[in-house]
Amino acid sequence: MSHRHNRFLALFALALLVCLSLAGVASTSVSASPQKKDKEAKETKKDKKAKKASNAPTAPGTPKLWEDRGNIASLNLVYGIGNPEGMPKPPFQFDKEDVTGTNPKIKVIDANGIKWNIKFDEEVHAEVAASRIVWACGYMVEESYFMPSGKVNGVTGLGRAKKFVGSDGSFTNGMFEKRPDDIARRAINWDWTSNPFNGSKELSGLAILNALLNNWDAKTTNNNVLGMFDDDGKVIDWYLVADWGGAFGKMGGFMSHTKWDLADYQKQAFLDGVSGGQLKLHYSGKMSSNMKSVPLEHARWFAGIIGQLTDAQIQDAFKTAGASPAEVEGFSRRIRQKINELKSAVGR
Repeated sequence: MSHRHNRFLALFALALLVCLSLAGVASTSVSASPQKKDKEAKETKKDKKAKKASNAPTAPGTPKLWEDRGNIASLNLVYGIGNPEGMPKPPFQFDKEDVTGTNPKIKVIDANGIKWNIKFDEEVHAEVAASRIVWACGYMVEESYFMPSGKVNGVTGLGRAKKFVGSDGSFTNGMFEKRPDDIARRAINWDWTSNPFNGSKELSGLAILNALLNNWDAKTTNNNVLGMFDDDGKVIDWYLVADWGGAFGKMGGFMSHTKWDLADYQKQAFLDGVSGGQLKLHYSGKMSSNMKSVPLEHARWFAGIIGQLTDAQIQDAFKTAGASPAEVEGFSRRIRQKINELKSAVGR
């Protein structure tokens, strides 16, 4: 019995060792190595990034310049194309400096993971105010908000933006422009005289807006195309003026133009009369000279659009852009004068 008992114990111990060994193998196969985990995490992150980037349309869409806003007098020009929920949410994390264009800019990511460009210097007020008026008139703009002060975490290695962002990441007077992942930036700089809308009343209306807002910097490189899905899932390629920072000053040549200057904006003429069925615009800037006059019937149509804006809406556009009370009153009054001048010239 003793011999049999010892043999039984030996076989039991051997079976136990085999079970423990198999359990160890299973555990090893289930618990991946740190290197494998890192690899899987990177692949997952890569997949998520690719999936997120694919939200923007890749195929070309139907060209579009203008859409009917319906009851214009009811639009909210505090937010324009945006809304309270879409505003930038702190804290902001620094991504990198944007060295394109002439104004200092940095790229950041907000608390909701949304990407933004923060623009500084003199153009920020003009850009925000103009975007509200342009959008209300039926044209596409990029979603933007003025922020009087804020702080960006992790700022480092700044060049020209260093003047506007403190060593602790603090800033004042910044314009946040949204860079959503579901909009394709086509990198197409469309020309005023060569585009899908030549001869249309909508293109004439956009030319009138440039003259009305004194946007002397309406050059081709400031015209862009944004690809996006509409409510029905169709791809639309929106043609827009992507930079209105040169507005609300004095139009003119390289050494004479200004930006966001109330005195200059108040003094400059708007229209040069009607001749041969054409409305002559008093425009001096980088928009094509072919756009300095538009058909009278086109101008009459656009007068009916912009003429619907109320004084309160125009004032809201400047208030939300960080204008002083004197600037709100002065810019708004001059815009109303220009609208009335347009209506008078076209007989509305």
